[in-house]
Amino acid sequence: MRVSFIISAALALGLLSGCGEPEPAAPAAPAVPAPTLAELPAPWNEADLANGASLFIKCQSCHNIASGQPNRVGPNLHGVFDRDTASAPRFRYSDALKEFDEERWTPALVEQWLANPKTFLPGNAMFFDGLANEVDRRDLVAWLLIETRK
Repeated sequence: MRVSFIISAALALGLLSGCGEPEPAAPAAPAVPAPTLAELPAPWNEADLANGASLFIKCQSCHNIASGQPNRVGPNLHGVFDRDTASAPRFRYSDALKEFDEERWTPALVEQWLANPKTFLPGNAMFFDGLANEVDRRDLVAWLLIETRK
């Protein structure tokens, strides 16, 4: 009986460990160093970074932002503004995102995405209803512009 419990526990841990995928390699340092709020272009230079940080709490269960951290349910966002769409190492993107017409993530594109990911790109796999408030989106994107480049 104890052996079957140990085997069941080992199988459960195996299923929870990311489907056997290896940890992703540390992403390359962003091409652009982390800016300050004043260095961001308008309208992001007027953002409330504390609000952006508090909004990211909703995102952190699915996304890491620091260099070298693994992908979660969503890709690691470190350097997201310095890379092509659907290009985070070792992340399995939906077909919709693989076929997405946009070549690179820009702050404006991320804002559009965050308004409502499901209507912005039907068929993507993101489980997030979006941020309806334009100021909240601006604040979150400004925070990401800084934090994902550290």
